[in-house]
Amino acid sequence: MSETAVDLEKEAILPPQGGPGEGIWVMNKPSGPTSNRVLQRLKKAAGSVKMGYLGTLDPLASGVLPICVGWATKLIPFIPDAPKGYRAEMILGLTTDTQDITGKVLTRSDLPAPERKTLEEICQAFCGSRPQTPPVYSALKHRGQPLYRWARQGQPVVKPPRTVTIAALRITALRENTVSLTVVCSPGTYIRTLCADMGERLGCGATMSALERFQSGPFTLEKALSPEVLEGVFGSGGTGACPVPLTEVLGMLPRVRLPESWRKKIREGRRVPAGDFQGGGLPGRKGPVCVQSETRELWAIYQEAEDESGAGEPLRVLI
Repeated sequence: MSETAVDLEKEAILPPQGGPGEGIWVMNKPSGPTSNRVLQRLKKAAGSVKMGYLGTLDPLASGVLPICVGWATKLIPFIPDAPKGYRAEMILGLTTDTQDITGKVLTRSDLPAPERKTLEEICQAFCGSRPQTPPVYSALKHRGQPLYRWARQGQPVVKPPRTVTIAALRITALRENTVSLTVVCSPGTYIRTLCADMGERLGCGATMSALERFQSGPFTLEKALSPEVLEGVFGSGGTGACPVPLTEVLGMLPRVRLPESWRKKIREGRRVPAGDFQGGGLPGRKGPVCVQSETRELWAIYQEAEDESGAGEPLRVLI
């Protein structure tokens, strides 16, 4: 990486010029509605602005749901997706077909709840990398349809296990047969499946009864706004709150600058010769690089061309 790129990383990444409300926001999704239903509410308030979210939450789940608005939707592939942090509750002695409290009850157990020491040992055993079979009631696709549709039609599809990593798993409260947990894990981990697997290991069964995501990559619950607040922000033309600073989201990417004379060329998706970047070429890597103006405005995400020219070619243009 060049010295210029290192120096730039100490400075803020300013957003590109865009319409009111464009940027990355963190919503505190309530338990109940689907992620898409809440998003549609925000779209209605914002008008015709393009909008998308990062990492869906099940209807039962609440908490962090990052929302990208306008030009920010183009950044979705470059936003880090790990780690995930959750607060969950599971009920021991109960299993359901969805692995959470919303499903059809499959079994009930009258066995006494395990002692806290036993539960803590199970938590320790589930830490680290391990295979996890996705639930048959999930949004994963099979032949173009989500698995939950196949399951509702009486044709459940079992996907092959995937490797997930549980970085931390601890008990925060124990009340009779209800266990409160804090989980830090890799993307793609199903917490309700984790609860079900723990219940199976305990021999009494378990189902998830509540879930709150408090972290998703660089986004945290402390910065999250309710859907009502965001509706007001978008309905008032983007006033009343601030989106998440781009430096917090893309700060891990190296950065290069171009003079103002390159604005139109970047908008057209032109390749940039290595010598035109201020201070030299791209920082010697094939991965994404932030291309900024002299005033630190983010123009695009580029990468080094496959040839040996050292030129940059666009991955996403934001202006």
